[in-house]
Amino acid sequence: MGWAVRRSAQLPVRRGIDPTLSAAASVEGLTLIDIILVQLAIVFLPGLIWAQIDARYAAKEKPGQAEFIIRAFLFGVSTYAIVYVGYRLSGQTFSALSVEASGPTRLLLDDFVDEILVSVVVAFVLAIVWLYAATYKILARLLIRTRATKRYGDEDVWDFTFNSSQEEIEYVHVRDFNKGVTYAGWVRAFSETGKSRELLLRDVIMLDSQGGNPTEVPLLYLERDGTDIHIEFPFRRSSPGGERRRDNGEQR
Repeated sequence: MGWAVRRSAQLPVRRGIDPTLSAAASVEGLTLIDIILVQLAIVFLPGLIWAQIDARYAAKEKPGQAEFIIRAFLFGVSTYAIVYVGYRLSGQTFSALSVEASGPTRLLLDDFVDEILVSVVVAFVLAIVWLYAATYKILARLLIRTRATKRYGDEDVWDFTFNSSQEEIEYVHVRDFNKGVTYAGWVRAFSETGKSRELLLRDVIMLDSQGGNPTEVPLLYLERDGTDIHIEFPFRRSSPGGERRRDNGEQR
């Protein structure tokens, strides 16, 4: 490190560049630009965490690099804004990033480390809330309920339906008219939006076209083409306080 500093000190001073800045521009092999980029990456760590969780569990398709960076920036700004409001409401001081007040090897992090650590925790919590809102389409349902729109968003009706928290969606009849079989069971899992439709049913009763010869299985996996699938929702609500029943009279 001493050799690097001595050599940088022997370099001719360019016009407009502070000699002390040039002398400190190399720290253990890192240039000043490298130091800035590393510290900026740490500063935007909350946004990166939120964006990574969103891309892994909420996004239907993997976002491109440019889209991921934009999301990370927006999520990071949102996180710091919420942390800033929390600091102000609690009477604490929210440190501001200042390059001028620090030396070339001490640009951002020394006075801002507490805010970064708090923001990382807040970003993780916000990401979980974001996943919940995305999974249950809270914004779309609010807009539809207020009649602001009739669109479900980018997802199709399949995704919107099975992400619903309504009890009527939990129990289904999947009819295969080609084989003359009806699969009746509780929805345990379903595929995301795609060409094929996948369902994992539990406590399944398989019936023939006449409703006879029942066969029971604990779990059943079904895959059908999106253009050839027929699903019924026979769940019926009983009177308040009563048992919930299906159309075949069985109790849950």
